[in-house]
Amino acid sequence: MFDGLIGRVPIYTHTLDVYGYELSFCSGEALSVGTKDSEDRWTEAVRQAGQALDLRDLVGDSRAMLRVPSTSLTVCEGLAWPKSQVVLAVSGDVLNDSAAEETVSRLADEGFTIALHNPSCDLVELRREADFVSICSLDARKLNGFKISWTARHDQNLHLLVRDIETPDEYDRFRKLGFDYYEGMFFERPRHLRSCDIPGNRLAVLELLARLQSPKVDVAEAEAIITRDMTLSYKLLRLVNAAFFGVTKRIDSIRRAVIFFGVQRIKNWASVILVNSVDYRPRELLTTALVRARTCELLAERMKRPNTELYYITGLFSLLDAVMDVPKEDILRHLNLDDRIDEALLHGSGPIGEVLRAAIAFERAEPGEIQGCKFEQGVPASAYVESIRWATDVRKALEVS
Repeated sequence: MFDGLIGRVPIYTHTLDVYGYELSFCSGEALSVGTKDSEDRWTEAVRQAGQALDLRDLVGDSRAMLRVPSTSLTVCEGLAWPKSQVVLAVSGDVLNDSAAEETVSRLADEGFTIALHNPSCDLVELRREADFVSICSLDARKLNGFKISWTARHDQNLHLLVRDIETPDEYDRFRKLGFDYYEGMFFERPRHLRSCDIPGNRLAVLELLARLQSPKVDVAEAEAIITRDMTLSYKLLRLVNAAFFGVTKRIDSIRRAVIFFGVQRIKNWASVILVNSVDYRPRELLTTALVRARTCELLAERMKRPNTELYYITGLFSLLDAVMDVPKEDILRHLNLDDRIDEALLHGSGPIGEVLRAAIAFERAEPGEIQGCKFEQGVPASAYVESIRWATDVRKALEVS
């Protein structure tokens, strides 16, 4: 069992498709005492995770990037994960340490992809083992000719990754500079943080979401709202009949779906389909929102909280402003949700806000927001990994429907 935290941040291509995820680890010991991870704890956390967790549950068929301290390089040799899926980001300082450099060469020969993180600007010093150069966004502005110079000197297809990008505008600037891969929280923020008229197609989605999520909607009205939209009805039936739901007898009507799953569950599934219908980039936003939704729901269940569906919809809507490119306040005015959900989404407060903060902390392997929740040993990792696996299944079902 792995009882720590696993952070997961997407790494995007220039078309905002997912190349892989940077995984970060926080040990159970660090979680319990609230101290910063030391390199020894990181090493132990990675060793435990490698033994207890299937890499496919964390990243699917994508790549996993690990930022490895120079003193912890040898732990990577014992990883049970497929080496072809793992990118090891090592400090550029290894170029000045012959023993560390020898270990990196050995890891490259074993099949790992190597990324040098923030190396010296002297390109001659870069070794051929490196497939990537990883650069913090604060340093990347100085290196806009990096890729051209390296390719010209070494005839090597070196990929450049810029990390810690905070805003969509920063992403746009770095894309113009010719970087290949992009990592950071920029995808969580709307491009247009100002009050304005919401485009008609998105306003229509918000209005339908508002009708669905109204507390006054009963079984008959939920059925009527969904069946009036033929595309929504079709996709919802395809989704609820997906194999991972475990339905033994095919559900062939919205009324039966509402009776079988319950009105709130069907309203929430219809909301997922509506959010997915919006034309937005990156599409990974929905996966992140689904992971949060399921994580919030699971944590609420394990904390024996009532109305766990409210926790689910809070997680799902936590990135709705980024999907819609509209300020969160404007969206919530249109949706007219339960006050407890508004409180959680706007301020991270209240019982639902506490759980949402914990779910976001899981993504980033930050134990601070989780201390007060007093989860039993193993709950954070198991809930988060289950949520990732579940969200992946849902996305596959949505792509088919």
